[in-house]
Amino acid sequence: MKKTLLTLTLLGASVLTGCTAGPDMTTATNAPTQTVTTSPTTSPDLIPGMDGMDGIDGMDNSDGSDGLGSTDGSALPNITAVPDATGVTSMDKARRVVEQIEDELERLSEVDDAQVIIAGSKAAVGLEFDDQYQGGVDDRLRGIVKDRIDSVISGISTIAVTADKTVMDAIEALGDKLETMSDMTALQSDLDAIIKKIEAAKA
Repeated sequence: MKKTLLTLTLLGASVLTGCTAGPDMTTATNAPTQTVTTSPTTSPDLIPGMDGMDGIDGMDNSDGSDGLGSTDGSALPNITAVPDATGVTSMDKARRVVEQIEDELERLSEVDDAQVIIAGSKAAVGLEFDDQYQGGVDDRLRGIVKDRIDSVISGISTIAVTADKTVMDAIEALGDKLETMSDMTALQSDLDAIIKKIEAAKA
């Protein structure tokens, strides 16, 4: 009996000794294990919108847009068209802006037909009015014509406007010649002559 008790006592002491952490043993804890994972480093230059360019150099924004508010490179729809460069310095440009200005003027409710010649910084405008319009060429109408011209091209400082049928026919004839003319100096000379007629009629 004493031998059995001694054996149990030694066994119990051995078990207790094994559960005690010694200087070379680690005590287990119930703290959750955290796993740290690493991913390949991405260069800031490859991250949209992180290259220091603030979305202005192509495809920089995180939504895939090009910094202009669109994903296809087109401009914002609310950006207004910028008028053409100052003055008319070539025959091709004269032909193009004449057509654009005539279209703009013919959108006016007062106007049935418009004939325009433009060269350098000068323009002559002939208008045929709607039957309902009785105002003629007054300062209000001249201001409207100037605004329409300015919406197409900037830098036109002299604008002569007439409703005289004879002068309007001369503007139309010069417009027809414009299709085949190649000499800007000749165009400016013919335009100056028409403007003088319009100014003389006002005097």
